[in-house]
Amino acid sequence: MRPISALPILALVACGGVVDPYASGAYDDGGADAPAHARDGGSGGNGYHDPNCPDAGPPRVLNECDTADPINSCKSAGPNAGCYPFVMPPAAACESETYGTTCLPAGSGTQGVACGSGGNCAPGYVCLITGGDTQCAKLCNINAKQSCPPGFVCGPIDIPGFGACL
Repeated sequence: MRPISALPILALVACGGVVDPYASGAYDDGGADAPAHARDGGSGGNGYHDPNCPDAGPPRVLNECDTADPINSCKSAGPNAGCYPFVMPPAAACESETYGTTCLPAGSGTQGVACGSGGNCAPGYVCLITGGDTQCAKLCNINAKQSCPPGFVCGPIDIPGFGACL
């Protein structure tokens, strides 16, 4: 007889939240033997249900300026301001993130130039965390072909609706 390993048991006990065995289709007929939440859709079929947070809803979007015209759309913010995309993590548990565009003091960094925590990229560029450091990358339209210089491709970044030349 093979000994039973404690590792799988520890993995089940160490996780937070609740694993919903009915979401996997164990009661695929939705019959009377299934709990009510399994009969009416349950937790979306992913097997995980967080009992402490309701659905946070979609993220909030705040657009103060236009990154396609990063200098002119920030003229009211004063001289040397540029439009930059941002993402702000939730302020409290169970809230959604906020993202959009805002006017900030313009930097001068272009493609591949290191940028700091305050950002120092030129308008039309965004400061991204890379594998080793942070660098400025040109903003691009992920739906347009050839919106980046040769040798770069436009890829999505962690701010919905925005891309950068990578």
